[in-house]
Amino acid sequence: MISRNTVKVDIGRMYIKEKTMLKELLVSIPITICLTSDLWTSINTEGFISLTSHFVDLNWKLNSKLLNFCHMPPLHTGFELSMKIYEFLQDRGLEKKNIFYHFG
Repeated sequence: MISRNTVKVDIGRMYIKEKTMLKELLVSIPITICLTSDLWTSINTEGFISLTSHFVDLNWKLNSKLLNFCHMPPLHTGFELSMKIYEFLQDRGLEKKNIFYHFG
């Protein structure tokens, strides 16, 4: 029988591995990466934000990858949203990449 601690450690390792692979892929894309974000409030009034990337890979295949999803405490001003998105981009090593952002 597998313990919950073993599962927790295994999931953490898988997350780091997948995050690293996605970061390497996104950095290697020579063209523009498009981003979309979504912000919403749950039924218990907790705010959440997600950031998704859209790009064509080296094999000309269209990809959409979720970059981040997290809690977004108030205030939801334009400044706070832009800071959170920039934080996401820094986490993935994309802050200097050619980015097109669609406000949706």
